[in-house]
Formats: sequence, structure tokens, C-alpha cells
Amino acid sequence: MLGVSHLLISGTATSLILGTADPSLIMVGAIAGLLPDIDVSTSPAGRVLPWVSAFFERRMPHRSCTHSLVASAVVAVLGYGITIFLEEKSFIAYAHAVTIGYFFGWFADCFTRGGVEMFWPSPVRCVCPGNRNFRLKTGSNAEYGVLITLVAISLSVFSLNSNGGLLTQFNRLIASPSGVEQIYNQSGSTHLIIANIKGVRTSDRSKITGDFLIIQASGQGFIVQSNSGQIYKAGTEPDCQILTEKITADVGAAAITNFESLTLEDDELSEKLAPYKGSGKLAFISGEVTLDDPDDATLSADPYQFPFARITANTLKLEAAPVDYVVTKFGEQFATGQLSIRSIIKNGETFTNPSTQAQF
Repeated sequence: MLGVSHLLISGTATSLILGTADPSLIMVGAIAGLLPDIDVSTSPAGRVLPWVSAFFERRMPHRSCTHSLVASAVVAVLGYGITIFLEEKSFIAYAHAVTIGYFFGWFADCFTRGGVEMFWPSPVRCVCPGNRNFRLKTGSNAEYGVLITLVAISLSVFSLNSNGGLLTQFNRLIASPSGVEQIYNQSGSTHLIIANIKGVRTSDRSKITGDFLIIQASGQGFIVQSNSGQIYKAGTEPDCQILTEKITADVGAAAITNFESLTLEDDELSEKLAPYKGSGKLAFISGEVTLDDPDDATLSADPYQFPFARITANTLKLEAAPVDYVVTKFGEQFATGQLSIRSIIKNGETFTNPSTQAQF
């Protein structure tokens, strides 16, 4: 099989299995697909590492040891062993890519006329299909036909993963909340999750269509933020402000979501929340605190938005409340209690926070 065929097969398999469009991972997987042919000096791997190629070429036939499950196991042990030894978690994806690329690099040769010694050291060769006339011959017209098909498949897989992967595309097709929840659970800690919602506003039954940032899951729905900063609960439950008729989700830009716990013991809210306010930081507060002077805190309910701040007696209850709003309304209050803060940092920088238009 031609080297370019190995590159395409291993690169595509890496992208599909890992669900990635990362060029570096795909390239590592594709190059790993060339390594099994190191047992031949004329192969790309053999020319790069001639001394290794000479060792295998003198001692065993082509597509034997290096084209086997044993070789794949050795490559996997080495790849993951190096990752564990270096204690670098970011390398684990590359270890996956090498293992996948190497396996598919030699497994593709099962469809050639000579087959491979998959269960080496057993000399039995595995070939597919059984009829020799339907097996591929290196450089034949049939292989070039397969090569064209591989290019089309590769482009489709890369495009699929560039647009959020198979799960995202399936969710777009069925438009179900469970699909959105799966995407949020899978990628919500490392990326922004953007929900495209079509529905009605519960207060006046007006139509709602647009993109919203998912802040967090809530019951059977999601608390979301519009581009202009309004907070809603979207779903099918009675307490939702947006009743969804159709909801899909896209994996947006890379963003790290951090969670912090904040304990207050008769502390001024503005002082304790200052590190999370301003500088374009997108942060939301949940929890319950006791206020020292609740009479000074007034809330005017907005029926169109999610009630992320509520006061009962001297207790302030918050759920996904924007930090700027909390500081503006309650910053001068002294409070006692426990808060959790969800902050989002986009691409290593603070996320631009839209102005909150809440009227609570």
C-alpha cells in the first residue's frame, strides 16, 4: 500500500476516534501510520531510520513483526509509559494518536494481496477478503480509486470534527435537550457551549429565536445568557422563562470554567467579590448568605428573566447571578454564608462580559 494511503487512513482514523480536528494530533497519527513499514528499507520510515530498518529486514519478512498486535502493544506501552514518566497530562492525547495511527497503519495492509502476520510470532497471515482477486495491489488502479475515496472521507471527517464532532451534528439533527446536555457535559469545562434556541417566552408567548451562552444545567433545562446579558432558564419546566420548541448546541471557542468556594463571616460583599469583578471577567454566583441589613436591599422583579436573586427575610439566595449585578445591588451589605463562583476564561484571557440588563 502506498505511503499516502497509510497517511490518509491513519490520520482519518485518529481524527474520527479522538473526535478532533487538531492538525498536530492528526499529523502525529498519520505519521505513526508509516512506522509499521520500517521493516523495509525503501519505505519512508526505512529511509528515515535505516539502521532500524536494516535490523528488521535482515531477520524477518515484510509485514510480519511490525505489522502485528504485539507491535501495537509495544508502541502503546512505550507511548503511555513516556507520558506517565514525564508526568505531562497534555501528552496523553499524542500517545492516543500514536497508538491509533500505528494500529491502522498496519491493519490497512490486511487488505493487500500479501496480508500481515497479525498474530506474530505465528507465521499465519491475515488477509481480507478471501478472494485474492479482490485484494489491493500496491500502486494499482484499484488502490488509486480507494485513495480518492479516502480523500473524500478524510475531508468529511475533518469537516465534521471542525464543526463540533459527530455528537454535535447528531444533536443538530434531533434537536433534543438530552443531546445538548451530552455536549455540555462533554465539553462544557473546556469550551463555551452555545445553545441555539427556538421557543416562546412564557410571560407573553412571544417568539424567541437566537443563540445563548449556556451557564449551567438546571433541572431539565439550562440557565442561559443572551448576547446582551439577560439571564433566562430555557426548557420545558413550569419555572422556565423560555419554553423551548427546538434546542441545539455548538461547541464554541476554547474556554476554561473555574469553580471556587467563598466563605463569608460578616464580610462586605463588594470587598470579597472584588477579585471576580471587572477586567472583562465572566463570573456567576450561587449560594445563600445572611445579610446584616436586608431592608436596604430592594429587588424589582422582571418577569421576563430568570430570578437569579431572591430575598426572604434577611436571607439572600443566588443562583447563577452575574457578579457585577450582585456587587451593584448588595456590595455594601455585610454577609455571612457560603457562595460558589463560576468564572469563565476564554483562550487564557478574561472573557468579555456583556452588560447585564437585569431589573431585579
